[in-house]
Amino acid sequence: MKKHLVVFALCVVISLVQSSPGSILAIWDFGDSSSYYTEVPANYNTVTVPTLTLAGSDIDTNGKNGVAYVDSEGNSHIDGQAAAWDDINKSGSENDAALFITLDTTGFTNLVIRWDYKSEEAVSFDLAYRTSADGSWTQVADNQAITPGWDTDTWYSVVLDLSAFSDLNNQSYLQFRLDDLVEGPGNNKFAIDNIEITGVPEPATLLLMGLGAAVMGRRKQD
Repeated sequence: MKKHLVVFALCVVISLVQSSPGSILAIWDFGDSSSYYTEVPANYNTVTVPTLTLAGSDIDTNGKNGVAYVDSEGNSHIDGQAAAWDDINKSGSENDAALFITLDTTGFTNLVIRWDYKSEEAVSFDLAYRTSADGSWTQVADNQAITPGWDTDTWYSVVLDLSAFSDLNNQSYLQFRLDDLVEGPGNNKFAIDNIEITGVPEPATLLLMGLGAAVMGRRKQD
């Protein structure tokens, strides 16, 4: 029986290697209904549960209507909810809206991060990371251009290939910071949805994923 389990696991590993160069480390869709908002990841494959927090003085704690998305592994996420700020510039001239993601990338390389957004007036953003809780930040994107579309209820997407940043790989602690949503004066809304981080699993990680699939398959048969 154990031999069959190992063979099945190896077959799953081979299938994973052949079917996709990357796997989802974590994805947030912020709730799968119009009445339920959550910042818990909809799915993750990391050693520990990744966390996401919003910062700022006018966070919409109930979320906003989101947008549907099919992730890189073919799973559908309905429009449901989105994370949002009712005003990203609440405290005056200094922008204070920020989003933080903390995760463990052990066993993964060549990260890619993507998300959907709907902006009222913000026309750019910054993205930075650090590999310790008190470490210095390294800039990934500086005043990266985005397109406002709130008035027409238009969502846009951002995709950032981070494979050139090798120090993101195999980190027991990695934190991203999305901030500096640059916009004009006034009450400026911003919503973000379907934040997905993918990476290429190393062979040992693939084996663990295969064994996990094998165990689940065996439990369904019993």
